[in-house]
Amino acid sequence: MNIYISCIIIGFLSSVLTVRSNILTMEQLHLVLCVETIAHRYFTPGHPLIVSLPATAEESTSRQLIQTTPHKDDLQLVNFMLQKLNEGTRWPIELFRPNEDEIADAAVLHHSYILFVWLEEEASLNKSLENQVEYLKYSASWNPRGRFVVVMTGHSGQQLPQIVATHVCAILWQMSKIVNVVVLIPGQEADPPLTTTGNKHRRGTNLLNLYTWFPYHMGSCGEVGDAVLQVEWVCEHNGRFSGDVNLYPERVPKDLMGCPIRVASVGIEPYLILTDNYTRNDGSVEYKLTGLSVEILRVVCKKMNLTTIFLSPSIGMKEGPYMKEASDLQDDISDVLTGVVPLLSHTMSSFFDPTIPYTHSEVKMLVPCPKQILINVLVALGTYTKLYSRAYEP
Repeated sequence: MNIYISCIIIGFLSSVLTVRSNILTMEQLHLVLCVETIAHRYFTPGHPLIVSLPATAEESTSRQLIQTTPHKDDLQLVNFMLQKLNEGTRWPIELFRPNEDEIADAAVLHHSYILFVWLEEEASLNKSLENQVEYLKYSASWNPRGRFVVVMTGHSGQQLPQIVATHVCAILWQMSKIVNVVVLIPGQEADPPLTTTGNKHRRGTNLLNLYTWFPYHMGSCGEVGDAVLQVEWVCEHNGRFSGDVNLYPERVPKDLMGCPIRVASVGIEPYLILTDNYTRNDGSVEYKLTGLSVEILRVVCKKMNLTTIFLSPSIGMKEGPYMKEASDLQDDISDVLTGVVPLLSHTMSSFFDPTIPYTHSEVKMLVPCPKQILINVLVALGTYTKLYSRAYEP
């Protein structure tokens, strides 16, 4: 009797075509085992686990996929992986795909992501990854500081796995400054010299390569260098890692070696004060700033050994400068925004990471109210601003 016929089918999924492990290739089975091992070791139980697919996938239920697309084998792999991850219900699993019209989710911070890329469509690798990340960014729960696994199915053709992994890391960094990523790519160990055990000869063992990168490694200042091979998954028996390695170490060092940080600013005194500006020999303008928000940031940059470069400040609290500075931050013109910065809606704030409050101020406004009105008061908190709303009766 085939041992794979014995499988568990849960509740309402019994009527759905279930992917059994005997349909998958040995390489696909080990991809599932490797990702499952990573999830159990590094993904926090009880927190959302996001599984994202390229736009070509079609969905039949929230956790099972129809297998009638050109990527039938890939979707069988995804189905079986979802089945394995769902055993024990350690994480609430959400399935995302870019062809959905919109995301309707509660603002519960995501902790872990598994992104799939079909390597058979290598020419569209950029588009596949970019579409997925762009779609995920519009979730109120988007967390670019979470832990990411990018699963590349198939083989990288003429390109070396390291080059493909470097390209993946560069896309994620450019789009959302994602650094906590492991790129999983099938590969093959170079054939060692033939060895003889009895009458049997052994050649190279199939491997899965796990790559990552470090944004401030070897003197680089946020530029994506070559991806680093962390460890290999050896496809023997139940599979194993080739070494004992932490796949998610601290990627950013405490000493940033004087790397520049571009600081945008908006607001009014005493939080933002322009003291001087002058033109350098190369034609660029240097701005000298101070104020409560600036000095707090200056202390942080000094501690982390960062070189601050102040961009042209926006003095005042009108809507236009706020929109401009937020746009510049999103477009990577600036690295950080300080001053009197209001918190925005979940949709907008999902693009940025606000700090904790550092200073607190209160303002009371007494105005005549002929009828009930809603008064919005911006209360400045240095690098952090809250919006208080309160209704008053006459």
